[in-house]
Amino acid sequence: MKANVSQEMKSRLLNAAANGSVIAKDVLAELKKECDISDIIRGSYNFFSTKRKRTSCSSFQKIRIVFTACNKDLAHENFPDKGNPNAPWFPENRADLEPSTFIGLFKNLPQYDPDDIKYFCSAISLDSKVSIKICSSMNDFIEAYSEENYILSADTDESTLHHSCMRYADKARNAADFYHNFAGAKIMVAKDNHGYIVGRAIIWDNLKWEDDHGGHTQVSLIDRIYSSHSFVLELMKCAAQTSGIIFRKRYNDYSHLKECVVMTPVKDYDTETCVTVSLSLEVPVCQWHKKGVPYMDTFRYISLKEDKLELRNNYVPDIIADCQSTNGYAQRNAMVCPLCNRVHSDSNSVFCSQCQSSVFTESAFGRLLNGPAIKYNGTYYPRTLFKKGKPISQFKRYLQIEKLYSSYE
Repeated sequence: MKANVSQEMKSRLLNAAANGSVIAKDVLAELKKECDISDIIRGSYNFFSTKRKRTSCSSFQKIRIVFTACNKDLAHENFPDKGNPNAPWFPENRADLEPSTFIGLFKNLPQYDPDDIKYFCSAISLDSKVSIKICSSMNDFIEAYSEENYILSADTDESTLHHSCMRYADKARNAADFYHNFAGAKIMVAKDNHGYIVGRAIIWDNLKWEDDHGGHTQVSLIDRIYSSHSFVLELMKCAAQTSGIIFRKRYNDYSHLKECVVMTPVKDYDTETCVTVSLSLEVPVCQWHKKGVPYMDTFRYISLKEDKLELRNNYVPDIIADCQSTNGYAQRNAMVCPLCNRVHSDSNSVFCSQCQSSVFTESAFGRLLNGPAIKYNGTYYPRTLFKKGKPISQFKRYLQIEKLYSSYE
């Protein structure tokens, strides 16, 4: 008798193999052999299928797959259902098998690494081929961040995708605005064959890697990966490496900002080398950025120095904002003068001490504005911030920076 396998199990194995599971590929090869099942399977197991074990979570279901098989001697004289073609599928004639036990039934398969088994268990829980793309439009960001587009299942109850603090509609809009219009980033998106999101990660190009001697190298990084299934995380790492991205985070979390792993050889470092790097990105700051900042897993600091606005993964002087708030806006670290863009620490004054005298005059009645005020976008500002009726460049930069501290209502 040949191996008998249900259509659902075939589909899961085919998709798992397509999604990179070595074990699924090997199992399929064994099951396709034109031989008696006793040549490939230990014991009397046959008529294989899969069963879903469901656990309800807040907005999704955890799905764990177990294998089932008939291990009865169907030809035995005392078998109650002898001769019934449906007997192998009766629940009372079947046994549940954990994935590791199922793999162990195959005589010709090797001992697999625990990581391969973990990957297999995760991959078979998603009966779908996963596609991965790197996108850049604002709509791509909104789609990838909005929980209404997420797949409704995961392989654990701790899915980083379904527990993302930026998954709500207003936060997704906020994140998309910031990443597309302020930071000029890209996003890697993983989807199942129905178009549901199963993974996402920010892609940073044109990063400046600063060394201890003041030099720098241009590099790229895939940021923290949010996924519904653990195998999707590994699949996205591979996709990033194939795309030539140089670094990935060593720890897929929000607390390790500088620890990275080399994916594409750079300088004197080979693949899989662990390095600690200081990275920065001079942000383009498009005029269309309206307001707000998402929670940043890696580039949590914004600095302003020599008129350069930068996102950073390390703390340096001239840090003006910290971006690890789930409220949709940045935390102010310092003030920026709207007249000269000098960073200062006087939280009681918008202008720095050097610019105070050109804007205000101290009088017997208190501080008076030098000259008239000009109305701009519904608000009055000192005339010194304008030239020929238009905002000076420093004031434009100040207004852009102020948008970081306002969230969407």
